[in-house]
Amino acid sequence: MNFTTFHDFEQQIGNGREKQQKMAAFLRSNRVTFTGALLFAVVLPEAVQQSASRIWPSIACPPGRELELFASVFAITLAHVLLRKIGILPLVERKTLIVPAMAVSLGLCLAALLLAVHHVQLFHLVASAILGSAWYYTIYSFDERVGLRRIGVVSARPIEPKLAAMPIEWVRIARPKIHKDLVAIAYDDDITYTPEWESLFSRAVMRKIHFYDLAQLREKLTGRVRIAARPELVFGQLLPSQPYLRIKWAVDVFVALPVLCLVLPVIALVALAIRLESPGPAIYRQKRVGYQGRVFTCYKLRSMRNDVAGPLYTNERDPRITRIGHVIRKYRIDELPQIFNILKGEMSWIGPRPEALRLARAYERAIPHYAYRHTVRPGITGWAAIHQGNVALTDAAAEKLEYDFYYLKYFSIWLDALIVLMTVRTVLTGFGSR
Repeated sequence: MNFTTFHDFEQQIGNGREKQQKMAAFLRSNRVTFTGALLFAVVLPEAVQQSASRIWPSIACPPGRELELFASVFAITLAHVLLRKIGILPLVERKTLIVPAMAVSLGLCLAALLLAVHHVQLFHLVASAILGSAWYYTIYSFDERVGLRRIGVVSARPIEPKLAAMPIEWVRIARPKIHKDLVAIAYDDDITYTPEWESLFSRAVMRKIHFYDLAQLREKLTGRVRIAARPELVFGQLLPSQPYLRIKWAVDVFVALPVLCLVLPVIALVALAIRLESPGPAIYRQKRVGYQGRVFTCYKLRSMRNDVAGPLYTNERDPRITRIGHVIRKYRIDELPQIFNILKGEMSWIGPRPEALRLARAYERAIPHYAYRHTVRPGITGWAAIHQGNVALTDAAAEKLEYDFYYLKYFSIWLDALIVLMTVRTVLTGFGSR
């Protein structure tokens, strides 16, 4: 193709990018993504199996096939809802959560089928999970490659370096005019805007463009809540939902009972190995601060030597950690006895990590508002744990507290679902272990 001028060449490139942006917006829509997933991951394997059964009658579909087909539809639907709901949360790498979301959906549907019928053919469910994962991976990869999210900024404040480094195109809006392809608009809460700007905001809302003040946008992008000034306003937003707290506790106990039966042999074998490697009890008990500031005894499989003195917290390559301790800490096996704490109502599967009593008291003296993290039950895993790992220094603990405050402020089933999926990735990679 010949271009008469360099300007024509630039125009052609710009038109190509605009087409890609439109295609990405089309594929990003909920209806298109979900319909494509059903066609590619449910209808396609069903058509393949039906066609194959005509050629090889031995693989003909058995009676009750409709139930398995319905399970595949439900698995794809559940995975789609999970990915869509958690995809809008901060610090989410959507492609890395596709396989965990599909695995959770497939596992739930498979368990339901095994309870309903005695014989289950896995072909359709497994094929749906594999093809569904491939579909969402393709959509998300194209969406990431095409371009950056565009966020309009109606403020003269400079963008924080951490936010400026994110894969976002920041668009300064100097006049009350809506720019193309904006996904959100950030404004300064300390400024009183003129009627022209208010009209712009109204038009943007009608176009389903999200609005955030700068502080709220920072929270959405970083997953952390700062409490630097006017804490009385923030604390009111940090009160967790009481109905969900009760539901969450019931779910914790319901899940803990069968999981405990499955992991008891693992706990017993690891405990035996710990006793053989070093002297001392296999179960380590420590006083920690939990729900509403109550002190409780936290149980862990011992990963350190008893006969070596050291600080309360664990350092990188701590010489007190045993050989078995390195393994069980990396893959969080040492946390398994805390299921007993869950059954006793002292802990949850998900929540701020409980701190040792002496460390918690020291943090309360050094960090303002630290005790507020005790408004929910502490957890085996949590929002701060999957992003920061284990910390001990006061500065790092203050940063960890911002993650905990974000969890309290946006306390919901979808945030818990995201933490579960990211915890699977954390266990596999060993991030944050010491």
